Amino acid sequence: MIPGWLPLVIWFLPLATALIVSRVAWSRAALAHGVAASAMGVTTLLSIWLAKQVVSSDHSMIGPHVKWLDLGSIVLGFGVYLDPMGAVMTVIVCLLATLVLLFNAWYMHDDEQAARFPWQFCFFVFAMLGVVISDNLFQSFCCWELVGLGSYLLIGFWFQKPAASEDPGYQAMQAKGARGVLLQQLSPAHSQLKAFIMNRVGDAGFLIGIGALLAIALQNGKSGEVLGWQNLLTLRSGNATFLGLSQGALMTVAALGIFCGAVGKSAQFPLHTWLPDAMQGPTTASSIIHAATMVAAGVFLVARCYPMFPPEALHVVGWIGGITCFIAATIACVQWDLKAVLAYSTVSQLGLMFVALGAGEEAGGRAAGIAHLFTHAMFKCLLFLCAGAVIHACHGQQDLHRMGGLRKQMPVTAFASLLAVFAIGGAPFFSGFYSKDAVLAAALHHAQSLGGSAWGPFALACGGSLLTSAYMLRWWLRVFAGSLRDHSIGHHAHDPSGFAKYVLVAMMPFTLLLPFTVGDWLDRALLAPHGEGHHEAHSMAMVLALSMLAVGFGFALLVFWLAPRRGKDLAGSLASTLWPLHTFCSELWFFDKLWDLLFTRGIGRTLAAITARLDLGSAERLRGLESFAASGRLAALSIDGLVDGIGSTCRRLGRVGASVHAGRLGAYLAIASLLGAIGLLWGLLR
Repeated sequence: MIPGWLPLVIWFLPLATALIVSRVAWSRAALAHGVAASAMGVTTLLSIWLAKQVVSSDHSMIGPHVKWLDLGSIVLGFGVYLDPMGAVMTVIVCLLATLVLLFNAWYMHDDEQAARFPWQFCFFVFAMLGVVISDNLFQSFCCWELVGLGSYLLIGFWFQKPAASEDPGYQAMQAKGARGVLLQQLSPAHSQLKAFIMNRVGDAGFLIGIGALLAIALQNGKSGEVLGWQNLLTLRSGNATFLGLSQGALMTVAALGIFCGAVGKSAQFPLHTWLPDAMQGPTTASSIIHAATMVAAGVFLVARCYPMFPPEALHVVGWIGGITCFIAATIACVQWDLKAVLAYSTVSQLGLMFVALGAGEEAGGRAAGIAHLFTHAMFKCLLFLCAGAVIHACHGQQDLHRMGGLRKQMPVTAFASLLAVFAIGGAPFFSGFYSKDAVLAAALHHAQSLGGSAWGPFALACGGSLLTSAYMLRWWLRVFAGSLRDHSIGHHAHDPSGFAKYVLVAMMPFTLLLPFTVGDWLDRALLAPHGEGHHEAHSMAMVLALSMLAVGFGFALLVFWLAPRRGKDLAGSLASTLWPLHTFCSELWFFDKLWDLLFTRGIGRTLAAITARLDLGSAERLRGLESFAASGRLAALSIDGLVDGIGSTCRRLGRVGASVHAGRLGAYLAIASLLGAIGLLWGLLR
């Protein structure tokens, strides 16, 4: 029997920790990190205990529930629900949070604002756990918004930093010929705002999806807590009509609305551009928020709402995931920034998860997508921590072209990151081999079953997987292989010290296959389907995945290791030969510039100018407000001018009235007597 208080303690302990740690003086950063890491360690142990019981029982846990709003037919509330998928996700969130806090104590030991990180980080963990263990869609949406707030705080952690165009340090670090990024908009303050706005765009669709579900419930006579996970399943059948839409059309609208929220949160095409800019935050924040938890929330939400997704909606999910996977992979191939490669890699891997989800339950898409979410969370978090160690050792330098040879000075970091590269590439005996094979097998099985356009997501996923092997090994070779290309940035490089080094060591086993496959516990927890068709798809997918791995790794070894050892710049020659393609990818497919042109400089500034003109009038009017106010004339046709005109008219009426109110009692009596006499005479004459 699982105690009902246990998930509540796991959920609210990070919030209590955030409140306590926020009171710690800024000069006691080590204390703040120690308290936060200890609390998260306790939360991790409790979550492991809870997950062990939930997964072993193969049953979902329904915990305490409190009603919040009774709207008559509809009731909204807050409660706890955990199935095996949510229980495992809870462990991953808490475990990674604990390890990242320990690593960050070293990473930010000389940062004056380091004490601010633990409470903001714990607040984010509280919000993310709320998404995972909530028992209804309304509660998930509330915690979903809190996740956005926590991410907003952490992305802008160094909000005082100037834009890259005005930052001498960034200018000195930037690689020669770097392009694509809008430097005037690349700063923590702007990046946090960009992430916040793009997530709100997706959340607008999320609200539409919730509204469609409520319309279905009301039209079918459902009442009570219709947004609960168990109750949502009953909405699939019925004959509801709303705004001319049938039951099936409404379910498709609801599913696509929820997926729209996932597109924003999980940085999918076309709202993917915020995630690379979010690397302006601390690398330790990126290691969990933008690799393992926040961006994974969209994948988790779609998997949680999976029974509500009709085939038409899943088709859209698969195509969006495939497009995102391929686009992000092509961009990652040409990035010069150490963290940018990992950022676009994250976007690509998230797309791969949605390709799996789009394949459907029968093809094993749900199990494959969540399995890849779990394995990716571990090896991508490790990659970001290794990147943080390299940046710290190289005095903030992030240019891949200036590094090299760091494996000798940073052997632990080099080995840990190499394991993670093998994992993300899908090498045998590594975790990515298990989950990526499942993703490709699900997409292949779905394509073989339906044919036609169903082959599109599978082909795009294959292309993204092939490129992943190449650019990730390129990343490792540029940083750790060969000899040091810039002695000034790496001659004092060394592995992290203290707990930070042991964090990297502790995460290494999770890049391997066994933690996820021993005893088939994860397949059983995720209800992965088995059958002859699935076995054949897995066999074909495994051969295909290994072939792509060999080609990708072989290409990277040839271009970035063998050729430089012989004094040849094969990478530069390829870039020159394929310069249109290289330029197009270096410009990030022009998405950032297109969005800037359409929304920032186009719709944004145009609407702002129109609104200002309607509200305040012309610039000449604003410059002459004092003279216009003195003359009392309406200067321009505008809201502000209309208000000024009304005020001027009232002022004139007031002056007329004041002219006959001089405060002389005798004059008032004389005027009253005169008016009375005139009135009396008028009456007599009539």
